Amino acid sequence: MASGVEHKAPREGGHTGMYVAVGVGSLVLTAIAFYVVFTQAAFRHVVIPVILVLAAIQVFLQTWLFMHLNTGRRSYQTFFAYGVFLALVVVLGSVQVMTSYKPPMPVQKPLTHAQLLALGQQIVSQQCVACHTVNGQGATIGPNLNLVMEGKVNVVPGGQPTNPAWLARWISDPAAVWSGAKMPDLNLSSQQVQGVVDYLTSSVK
Repeated sequence: MASGVEHKAPREGGHTGMYVAVGVGSLVLTAIAFYVVFTQAAFRHVVIPVILVLAAIQVFLQTWLFMHLNTGRRSYQTFFAYGVFLALVVVLGSVQVMTSYKPPMPVQKPLTHAQLLALGQQIVSQQCVACHTVNGQGATIGPNLNLVMEGKVNVVPGGQPTNPAWLARWISDPAAVWSGAKMPDLNLSSQQVQGVVDYLTSSVK
């Protein structure tokens, strides 16, 4: 005797919609991640934590759908693997970018001429005298800077040490000006270089 209860096959239209939604989420998440990584956006330190949270949610949704739907269908398995793969790629890429993130250097406040002179004098008296004689004090490894600034001695062939622009380039990166330079790169900031130039051109003669 046939039962009066009619059994209906489960509808899969809703399941398909859920997979489409998760798939679209995967694509959007990936697009955001690649935008952040390749443009090196300044706000990535804010965006990346959000991406990581979304990726975790995405993996959870993919896992839940895979466990509760018809896992025997190859399309479900493929879509699940695709979503998890994208999420893992996003997580690994985001972590790599986040760990290599360096905040922008603070903008240096402009110094007055007097402050630049004081800064230059401090650098010359603490670093330059290790190789040069300045105003009667220092070592003799390099040329006497008083003679250099008087134009009597040159630091490199064809150099223009009395020209402030040339002197700034030389102090910033000697090897870039002359390949045979023995003077080391002092790793000075632009303001420090300007201070040294101002001090040498005005007080060392």
